[in-house]
Amino acid sequence: MTPFLPSDCLREIFEHMQGISGSQKEERESLLSCLLVNRLWCETTIEILWRNPWRLGNFYTDESYWISLSRTIFLCFSEEQKDVIKKDCINFKSSITKQQPLFNYISYIQYLSNEHIVKIVETLTNENNFLAILWNYNANIIENELWKLFMSKCSCVKYLELPSTSILHFLGADQCLTSLHEFICSTYSPSKLFLDLAQVCRNIKKMVINPCGDDNEGLEALISLQNNLQQVKLCSIEGDSCEKIGKALETQSKSLISITFEFCICVPVTTLCNLTELKSLKILVKDIDTDLEDLICAELPKLEILEIINSAYQPLDLYTSLIQTTHGFLRKIHFGTAPHPSEGELKPYINSIINFCPNIEDITLWYIEEIYDDLEQLLSSCRNIKYLGLEALSTFSNLEESWWDDNDDDDDYDDNQENVDIDYNLACDGASIFDLFIKKFPCNLVQLTLSGSWRFSALELETFLKSWKGRNPLYLSLFCDFDMGDEYSNILNDFQSNGTLKGWCNIDNI
Repeated sequence: MTPFLPSDCLREIFEHMQGISGSQKEERESLLSCLLVNRLWCETTIEILWRNPWRLGNFYTDESYWISLSRTIFLCFSEEQKDVIKKDCINFKSSITKQQPLFNYISYIQYLSNEHIVKIVETLTNENNFLAILWNYNANIIENELWKLFMSKCSCVKYLELPSTSILHFLGADQCLTSLHEFICSTYSPSKLFLDLAQVCRNIKKMVINPCGDDNEGLEALISLQNNLQQVKLCSIEGDSCEKIGKALETQSKSLISITFEFCICVPVTTLCNLTELKSLKILVKDIDTDLEDLICAELPKLEILEIINSAYQPLDLYTSLIQTTHGFLRKIHFGTAPHPSEGELKPYINSIINFCPNIEDITLWYIEEIYDDLEQLLSSCRNIKYLGLEALSTFSNLEESWWDDNDDDDDYDDNQENVDIDYNLACDGASIFDLFIKKFPCNLVQLTLSGSWRFSALELETFLKSWKGRNPLYLSLFCDFDMGDEYSNILNDFQSNGTLKGWCNIDNI
């Protein structure tokens, strides 16, 4: 029997070590300790450490790590590249230039971004005291040589943030980029950069376009030529509509399963109506007046995740109709809108979840006491709920919204402030909700969030937690509009200590 584990077993173990530690430093130290065991452990660990070396050091605080990493990368330059750099009086310390690397470190790197290349350049130039007047010139030389190094020696680049200059002309680029899976870019990059990439990159699975501010013929071609594009994220602050980008995305309708919009929807909403294979739709358009009315025409039968955060008011009926086009696959629903929906909108919304979302696991709901029976029916019908958020609305919260929406005149503001009576009794009864959870006992529930206008005493909270003891440990988040003092905190701490609560937080300790 061999006294050593084979390399594939070691690799599997080391792979699972990633992300287990609580910090980048701890993870780095755990893997570095494996280097010292023997040659096999060292070779296996090096491969994992260098796959994405940038993630193991904090970008702003781990100066010693970046110096060490930058020096090691410099050792990997060919003698010809070192001569190119030194020719222009970029005088590195001789102790650095004469050393030889122990491994072909660069061949293991699979993640490349312009941000990290610039960080390496800055670290090398700062350490060697280049003249400030020539800094940009020297930095440009090193940056080009770094991209040339990575394109020639990286075996398989899977993640790329597009730099501002073409990299396809470097030797080896056409080979190392053929397996590119994740691509970060901007519509403002030259069209030719995308056209060059389109010649070799046909297997991109995830694309982030930030910013997405205008149509770009090269990017449109790159999108259209992909064989299996699955995830797209579009970030647009200016709100321009990129119709041709939308059309390019429609060519990927058979494979595209996830799309996310940040700040603004930058393609026609009608594009979404043609992406019928979508499993995840996220529209995060806070503080931008975005009209989503065209979603009323969308049918997304395979949708599993639906998240829409929109400050501009949209009738909840719009989202209700979208839910009703799904075929029972929805697992997560999060909506955020202002002002809050009315009772007339809430009841159909909850009923659509009951009827069309039997597998729902993660959901946030608005709550008023008039929909208590509907919530009870939901808890009876949807037995897979793991994460539930309830935002309580009240007469006061509606007054508060109108108050803040109409405060242009200071005198009106003062009058409103005097007239609004913050009455604790206007809040929703938390004790009845606690009783409902004990009665219906969502057996998979692991996290409960109560926010908004709730009222419940410390004794009512304690009674609920005593009744919950022995069930799944619960993470409890309480962001309520009344002040919870030490009495509440002491109760929560006690039940965390005995295992009833996995953890808890409120507005004072997040």
